[in-house]
Amino acid sequence: MTLGKKLKTLRAEHNLSQPELADKIGIEQSYLSKLENDKSIPSNDIFNNILNAFGLTLEQFVSDLSQDAELLRIRQIPDVDHYFSSLQKHNQNNQRRFLYLSSLLIVLATTIFYVGYSKQLFSEIQFQYESRLVILDNEPVDVLTRWRSYLMPAEERDYELIARKKMQMAKRVDAKTISVFKHAGPYFRLDTEGGYRHYRLAREKQVKRAVNAWLQVLGVFLFSAGIIGFVLERRLFKNSLNS
Repeated sequence: MTLGKKLKTLRAEHNLSQPELADKIGIEQSYLSKLENDKSIPSNDIFNNILNAFGLTLEQFVSDLSQDAELLRIRQIPDVDHYFSSLQKHNQNNQRRFLYLSSLLIVLATTIFYVGYSKQLFSEIQFQYESRLVILDNEPVDVLTRWRSYLMPAEERDYELIARKKMQMAKRVDAKTISVFKHAGPYFRLDTEGGYRHYRLAREKQVKRAVNAWLQVLGVFLFSAGIIGFVLERRLFKNSLNS
């Protein structure tokens, strides 16, 4: 729709004749006729009088005008040109935000996906440490397996003592296992009531952790959101060029 057709449509909607509308705007009827036939462009003051005559804002007036040559033509009116310049600047700011946000999403997505895929942060190697019994503070760590070697020479021939000692050690056996995802060395000591436990590394095994799968899913989701952001930015950019 052109400016002239817009004036004719508005005049018809308000049931105004050309003389009546010309009087409301404050121009000659012949000049209004030129405007309605797109043979002239109103000055800035006359354009504002047109808006006041119909009770419209500038945005409402230009909303259904053509998005090509006609807009270029009416941008000769200072207020119209200022409106579209401000609109274009606003669109450009939105485009920058989309670009920055989309780029950030893709960088974040790549990082999160890599963390989940590489299992660097949440290792899936589980270390299992075992302890056979609580060791007294004055006992060596190998007391369970080498208690005979710590007997006095006279005690080594006391078979009843050896039998009792053997039974005592058997009763003291209370195996505990600790599973951790951080390597704590070949062994470590853990103080407990009545003494301490000597934990040694028994085995390693692969254990799937849901957190790594979720990190990869989140990475794919954020990457997709970033790509969609670029698509939306391109459409906004195209629209801002057209306006």
